Amino acid sequence: MTTKTKPAPNVSVLAEHISDHLSVFVVAEDTDAQRPANGGLRLLNYPSDEACIADGERLAGLMTHKHDLYGTGFAGGKIVARATEPTAVKDELISVTADLLQSLGGAMITGCDLNTSLEDMERLTALTPHVLAAVGSPVDASAATAHGTLGALEAVLEADLSDASPGRALVHGCGAVGGTVARTLVNHGWTVFTVDLSRDRAAIPGATPLPGSCPWWELKLDLLLPCSISGLINAEMAEALQTSAVVPAANAPFQTPQLADGLRRRGIRVLPDPLVNAGAVIADSIERFSPEAWRDAGAEDVYAFVRREVRQRAINYLSQREQGLSVGAALVEVAAEPSRDPIGLSFGDSE
Repeated sequence: MTTKTKPAPNVSVLAEHISDHLSVFVVAEDTDAQRPANGGLRLLNYPSDEACIADGERLAGLMTHKHDLYGTGFAGGKIVARATEPTAVKDELISVTADLLQSLGGAMITGCDLNTSLEDMERLTALTPHVLAAVGSPVDASAATAHGTLGALEAVLEADLSDASPGRALVHGCGAVGGTVARTLVNHGWTVFTVDLSRDRAAIPGATPLPGSCPWWELKLDLLLPCSISGLINAEMAEALQTSAVVPAANAPFQTPQLADGLRRRGIRVLPDPLVNAGAVIADSIERFSPEAWRDAGAEDVYAFVRREVRQRAINYLSQREQGLSVGAALVEVAAEPSRDPIGLSFGDSE
């Protein structure tokens, strides 16, 4: 077994633990306690430690873009853990992760991700302070992401949901994020189709669940909302899509960036996923940098703030695109100034 810590140039492994049963890697930017890296703790049965690290580097890079875009005050990071039987190593995972976070002295802060829960974060918080997961708060990180997604789709619709004419939407993935989005659209009179591996999750009251064999990408839609896995949309699906807009809560929903570019050339509005799914990190910024306002606020206050911030950033992005800027240039234009205070500090000002 080895456990070690090392400094990081850009995105790399800051700390690691490798044993017979469990490998854990803290992957983040070169950072410190003044600008800590922030990203969830993900536990999967990766085929190898190398694959685990590669996924961590990819995810940390995505987190970097998201944090920079919204000026959260964090750098990008991720903790990725590899175990053959993920459910059997939770005790060891919590203990090891706490030790690694402590060894970094606040340079990395984590929260929930795949196969880790709020209960896991509560146990982790008992061992280390370097956790942001709304522990003990009415705020739910997934709900914050869902409300940010709703703000993004309102930017595409150019109206609040309560004022927009209902259309046809498909939500792919009806977990904590997609389920909230689907229910909200149904409540506003939309015709909503749902796709999920779980029939129970797909059975949103008022929505139409589609069987897994259904070629959902051939439906005529106003909105497509990928809320499930990375790499969902392949070339065949992209070519067949008949939708006015794609608003992805999932990270990297296209198998290649070129597929999204092809849809844009066809006149389909495709929002970049870091612009859409930043709700949880915005909430983390409030919890970290405005702790008093966080403690005094209700969950709906936080969700409303997230929804406004994402909607306005998405409106600005679409405006830049309409002026002829490329996706990358438009994102640069709407990104927070590096010198600005973290977005979480403005939370109390909005109330």
